[in-house]
Amino acid sequence: MAKVEYKGIQISGTKWIFVFPLIGTIIGGLWGGFELYKRYEDMEKQIQSYVAPDLSGFDKRIEVMKGEVNALKELVADAQESARDIRTDIKGEVNKQDDQIAAIDKRSRTNSRDTRVIIRNAEKNFNELEMGILQMVRELISNTSKRWDDKLTKVDTQIENLEKKIDKKITKALENPLAAMSKSSARKKFPWNVQR
Repeated sequence: MAKVEYKGIQISGTKWIFVFPLIGTIIGGLWGGFELYKRYEDMEKQIQSYVAPDLSGFDKRIEVMKGEVNALKELVADAQESARDIRTDIKGEVNKQDDQIAAIDKRSRTNSRDTRVIIRNAEKNFNELEMGILQMVRELISNTSKRWDDKLTKVDTQIENLEKKIDKKITKALENPLAAMSKSSARKKFPWNVQR
C-alpha cells in the first residue's frame, strides 16, 4: 500500500479512507456555514426594509364581527332561555300525562277488580238460583209423581169398589129367582164377574 509522509506523519492507504471523507465533511460544513450566513444577511435586509401593512380595515371588520358575535350571543342566550322554558313546559306536560295515565291505570285496575267481584257474585247467585230451581223442579216432579200415585191408587180403589159393586149386583141379579138365567149360564157369559 502507498504511504504518504508529511512532516514526520506517515499515513498509510487504509487511513486515507478515513481522511478523505473527513476533509470532505469539513469542506461541506464550511460551505454550509457560508450559505447560512449569506441567507441570514439577506433576511436581515428584508427585515430592515419591512413596512407594516395597514390593518385599519381589519380592525373595522373585527369591530363589525365583534358586534355580530355579541348579537349572536344575545340570540343564543334568548334561544337558551326559550329552550329552558320549552323544556320546563314539556316536563310539566309529561308529568301531567304521567299523572293522568296513573289515574286511568288505577281506575282501570279498580274497575277490573270490581268487575271480577260482580262476575263472581253473579256466578255464585246464578249457581244458587240454578240449585234452587233444580230443587224446585225435583220437588215439583216428586209432588207430581206422588199426586199421580195417589190419584192412581184412588182410581184403582174406585175401580175395585166399582168392580165389587158390579159383582154384588150381578150376583144379586143371578140369585134372583125371577131371573131366567142360571148361574152356569151367567158364568159362561160373564166368567170374570161371577164368584165361585
